[in-house]
Amino acid sequence: MKKLTASFVFLMAALLQLSAQNIEEWVAAKKLLLFEKLYVHVDRELYAPGDKIWLKVYQVNGITHQLNSNYRNVSVQLVAESGDVVKELLLFTIKGQGEGQIGLDSIASGMYTIRATTRYLENFGEETAFHKKIWISGASNNNTTNHAAIDFSKASVAFLPESGSLILNAVNTVAFKAIDPQGRGINVSGKILDDLGDTITNFSTSFLGMGKFLMMPVEGRSYHAVIGQAPERKFKLDAARSDGISLNFKDNGESLLFTLAADMNSQSFPSFYFVASHKGIVLFYKKIEMNGFTQALNLRKSLFPRGISKISLIDASFKPISERLIFIDDGAPDLIKLNLPKTEFAPREAVNIVAESDLAPGDSINSTLSVAVVNKNYFGVGGNSQNIKSYLLLDSELKGPIEYPALYFVDDELLTSGQKLDLLMMVHGWRSYLWDDVEAVKTPFLEDWNDAGIEIGGYVKKLLWKAPQPNVSLTLSSAGGSFTIERTRSDTLGRFSFKRVYLSNITRVMINALTKNGTRNVEIKLNPKLKLDTVMNVGSVGNFTPELKLSQNFDRINSFRLMKERDFEPEKGTILLDDVDVFEKRKLKEDTHFRIYSNPDKSLTISNDDLQYQNIFDYLEGRVPGLVITGDQISMRGGGMPLFMIDGMEVSGFMDGDEGIIREIRNLRMNEIDKVEILKSGANLALFGSKGGNGVIAIYRKTLSSATYADNYTNGRIETSIRGFHKAPKFYSPEYLPDNINNPQPDYRPTLFWNPELKFEMGKSNIGFFTSDELANYIVFVEGISKNGTICYGTTSFSVNQK
Repeated sequence: MKKLTASFVFLMAALLQLSAQNIEEWVAAKKLLLFEKLYVHVDRELYAPGDKIWLKVYQVNGITHQLNSNYRNVSVQLVAESGDVVKELLLFTIKGQGEGQIGLDSIASGMYTIRATTRYLENFGEETAFHKKIWISGASNNNTTNHAAIDFSKASVAFLPESGSLILNAVNTVAFKAIDPQGRGINVSGKILDDLGDTITNFSTSFLGMGKFLMMPVEGRSYHAVIGQAPERKFKLDAARSDGISLNFKDNGESLLFTLAADMNSQSFPSFYFVASHKGIVLFYKKIEMNGFTQALNLRKSLFPRGISKISLIDASFKPISERLIFIDDGAPDLIKLNLPKTEFAPREAVNIVAESDLAPGDSINSTLSVAVVNKNYFGVGGNSQNIKSYLLLDSELKGPIEYPALYFVDDELLTSGQKLDLLMMVHGWRSYLWDDVEAVKTPFLEDWNDAGIEIGGYVKKLLWKAPQPNVSLTLSSAGGSFTIERTRSDTLGRFSFKRVYLSNITRVMINALTKNGTRNVEIKLNPKLKLDTVMNVGSVGNFTPELKLSQNFDRINSFRLMKERDFEPEKGTILLDDVDVFEKRKLKEDTHFRIYSNPDKSLTISNDDLQYQNIFDYLEGRVPGLVITGDQISMRGGGMPLFMIDGMEVSGFMDGDEGIIREIRNLRMNEIDKVEILKSGANLALFGSKGGNGVIAIYRKTLSSATYADNYTNGRIETSIRGFHKAPKFYSPEYLPDNINNPQPDYRPTLFWNPELKFEMGKSNIGFFTSDELANYIVFVEGISKNGTICYGTTSFSVNQK
C-alpha cells in the first residue's frame, strides 16, 4: 500500500504540495484491504411457475475486479418476501466462475430475491451479499400493485447537502430525493422557504426522484421545503453551521474542479487536508491553507481510477470536516461489440451474432463470458435493471437499494450518464460508502473462511456404550463401494472429518470404520447436515434492492404464452373433465405391500431428496401432526409410543422393550424405505385393538428389485445421502431445419439463448441460435471479466416480426 500511495504522490509532485509528517504516518497506518465481490448474471427478471432461472456467478477481487484464482463454495438462494428460503444451491466456483439453474416448479407467484454469498462475505454483513429482485407470475395473475396512484401525503423527501452539512454564508449545493412508501423515486417539484415565508429557491426532480439546487443560508433564519403535490406538508432542513467547509465538485471533462467555501463573514479561515481515496487506498493528499472564504483546486481526471472515490477534508486531528463521493468514468464505449447481420428476423429463423472484444493491449479474455438473449417484455419497466458493470461499480459500493442502476450508464435527452452518476453520489453516496465498513472490520485469516469443498464429519463410539473410539481408520467411498473418495482417522475423542470433498448433486456415500484391532465393532455417528439459513430477516429482504416495477402488458403476454403451451400439452396444466363414475377403489398396481387396512390417514412416499435424512424419525419429525419425538421418547396423539409395523408385521419382542423397538426402526436405512403410512382414525385403529391405542406407524420397505442397496450390515458402516454441489444442466435451444420448421408445437421461449461459457478466440466469438414464435423485441447481453480485471459488457437488440 505504501508503494501505491507513493506512486500517486510522485505523479502529482508537480501539481500538489505534499506536507506534514503526521499525515504521512496516518496514511502509512492505513491497512491493505482484503475483500471480494460476487456478481450473478441472471438471464431475466420476470418468470412464470415452471420456468427455469439460468445464472452465472462471477467471484472477483474487490479491489482489482480480477477473477479469483482459487476454488470456493458459493451459496445461492431464492428468498420469498416472507424471508423463507424456497430454493438453494451450493456452487463450486473454479477460478472465480460457477453456473447454475433454479427450477421454479411449485413456486407461488410473487416477488423474490436471488441472494448469493460466501463464508468470507458473511464477516462483513448482509450488505456485501449479492441481491437481485425477480418476479414470478402465473397465468392471469393480474398485478396491480405496481401501478397504483402515488399517495404524495405519504411520500418522503430527504435533503442532503453536498458537504454533509449546510454552511452559513456560503453557496451550498443541496441534493434531494423523493420516494413513495415502496421506496421508489417519484417526481416532485417545490420550493425552499425561510421562517418568514420568503421563497429562497425552487426545485424539481430530474431523475428517479432526485434533483439538486443551490442556496446560501444566512444567520438567524431557518428553512423548510414544500412540494406542490402535497403543499400541506413541510420538510425541515437541518440548521446551517458556521464552522464547516462547503465542498463542491464539478467534472470538466479532462479535469475535475473542487471549490471549497467557508463562512464569508468569518474573521479567520481554517487549514486542513484535502484527501482523495479509492476503496480505502489513499491516492494523494494536499494541505490547504485558506486565505479567503473560497478556494479552487483543479485536478487531472487521470489521477483517479474508474469508479467511486471519496474526497475528505480532514482537520489536524484527522477528523472529517466535509466528505463527498465522486464517480469517475472514462467515458469509453462498452468493450464487447455485438455485430448483427440485420435487426429484423422472422419466427424460427437462424440468428448469428459475432462478438468482438475491444480490450487494451496486454489484456485479453482468457475466461469464459456469459450471454443471454431474452424477450424484452420479461424485464421490468426500464429494461434490465442490473448488469455486471452497474453492480461492480455501483450496487456493491453503496449501501441501500439503487433503482435501475444500469440506467446510470446511459445518456438520456435531458441528462448525461455523468450527471446521473453525480446525483447518485450526492444522494445514495451520502456517508454510505461500503469501504468505510470494510476498513472497520478485522479481516479474517484465509484459513478462517477458505471453505472449498464439502466437509463430512462425525464421531465413532463403541457399540455397547457411549465411550469414544479413538484411532479408528475411516474410509469414505461411493455407496456401491466402487471407489474410495477419502481416508482419515478418528482423534482421541473419536471425532473425524473428511475435508475438501467434492460431490455433485445428491450422492449416496458409504463410510466404513476399522479399529486398530481390525474389527468393525463400532458405531458411526454423523454430525447434523450443514444447512444454509432457511429464513432470512424479513426486513433485510427488501432493504438491498427495490421492488421491480412491472409493465402493464406483462401479465397479458405471460398468460398468452402459458395458454399456448398448455393447449398443446394439456397434461402440464389443469384438465377439465366430464362427469366421472367411480366403479371401484383399488391400490395402484405397482403397490404390492401387504396391509390389513384400506386407506391410511396419511401416506408419505420416500423420494431421492429424502435420502439426506439420517433415519426415519428425522424424516417424520414435523411431517405428522401430533407426533412428538424427543430423543428416544416417541409419542403420538398425546399418549404413549405408537405401534410400529414393518412390511405389515408388528415390531415387538425385544428384551429391552421400547428401546429395542426404537433401535430397530432407527437402523433402517432411508434408501430401503418405500413409504410410511400413519393410522390415527378410529376405524383404522379398531383393527389393532388396544395395541393401536396410541396410533400406528406402518413402514414399508422396497422390494429387492427396486431397492438401491441390499446390504444390511451396519456395524462399522453407515450410508447416507450428501447434497453436494449443484451441477447445472445444459440450456436447450431448438434448431429449426426444413424437416421440423413447421412443427406444430408452440415455441414461446422468453429466453431464446443462454450460454454461461461463451469462449473467445483471437478476440472473437460466434453466438448462434434460432428465434421463436413470439413476435417481440429481444435484447442480447454479454458479460464477463478479462484477465486484468476489466469489466466486459456488451448489448444489442433485434425484433422478430411476422414473415
